[in-house]
This record gives sequence, C-alpha cells and structure tokens, in this order.
Amino acid sequence: MADVIVIFDLDGTVWDSEPGILACMAHALDGVGHDITTAGDLRSHIGPPLATMLANLGVPEPQLDEAFRLYRERYLSAGVFEASLYDGVIELLAELEDGGHTLATATSKGSDPTMTMLEHFGLTDRFAVIGAASMDDSCSTKAQVLGRTLAEMGQPAPGACVLDGDRDLDVLGAAEHGVDCIGAAWGFGGPAELAAAGAWRVAATPTDVAAIVARR
Repeated sequence: MADVIVIFDLDGTVWDSEPGILACMAHALDGVGHDITTAGDLRSHIGPPLATMLANLGVPEPQLDEAFRLYRERYLSAGVFEASLYDGVIELLAELEDGGHTLATATSKGSDPTMTMLEHFGLTDRFAVIGAASMDDSCSTKAQVLGRTLAEMGQPAPGACVLDGDRDLDVLGAAEHGVDCIGAAWGFGGPAELAAAGAWRVAATPTDVAAIVARR
C-alpha cells in the first residue's frame, strides 16, 4: 500500500463545530441588527471562509467588518470549545498513520482558532503540516489554503494526495490542484452535494475513509 498524503478539512470532517459556529453567527447577526429569522437555514452556510459566510447570510457590505469582528471575538473566546470530535475520527487518524500515510490539514478556519482547537483535542502532533486560513483573510478559500499546504509539503504529485472534506467547496478547491476529494458525508454538506460537485469517493462515516485510501 503506497504512502498517500491525506489532507483533512476540519469543520464537519474531523469535528462537529456546529454549536459554536451557529452561536457565533447569531451573535454577529444580532450585533449588526440583522434579523436572524431572515438569514435562512444557518447550518447550510457553514463551510465557506468567514467573510463569505457572513455575506451569504445577507450582512450588507458596510456591516461586514463589524460582523466579522463580532463573530471572531466570540469564536476565539467561546465558540472554539463548543465542538466535539466525530465518532471514529481518532481511530481513523491512527489507522492512517499506522498504514504509513502522511496527514495534513487544509481548512478555511483561521489559523488561531485552528491551533486552539487542535491543541484542545490533542491532535496537533498528528499532522505534518497544518494548513489554515490567514487571520487577515488574505488566504481563505479552500483552493488557496490547500495550495499553501501543498507548498509546505514540497509540492507532492497531485495523484499522491487526497483531500477529505464535507462541502462542495472542498471538492472544487481540491480539483483546482488536481487532487481527488473523499467526501465526508457525515458533515454539513451531505452525500448528494458532494457527489454533484464531483467527489472522487463519498465516505458514509470516518471509519470508511481508511479503506478508501487503502484501495487508492
């Protein structure tokens, strides 16, 4: 079984961060006087970079900076801890490591909360490279963050890598670099969204991912 570089999205893939994200969305929307009842299904907006997520929620351009500040303020102090690991994730990471595979991350979450959460869950040392969005939002899309991760890993051949992510943005961002994506159907997007975006494979649970990687 050849060594594969397995790159993980985090929100909706490694951990369920929905409670903290939704609470911070509501806090930000309320803080700029935006009616939460008109924001649609908040859960469906989880995944994109923060500024994009707030804009998609209907926050007007003049209020985006303040909403961004309010969201991040609460997220860094409380929201990062309102999360839990998905069942089977620890076992998955261990199985991949035991199989000789290299692990990394590529998340549109900011680098500060990413490091806080990885340390909180005791996962920091699992990953050879921790790719995350910049705190100034200059590198935030999945394609940008994945590009940074691949660069830090010495630009491995795309065929030697897979990305495991739960939203169509993960599939599309990976495709920009010629990297196949294993869709995490247990996350926020669901199997139909992932398949429609062109996911290479769709895993029903974390425990299915190692077997998919082994067959690569």
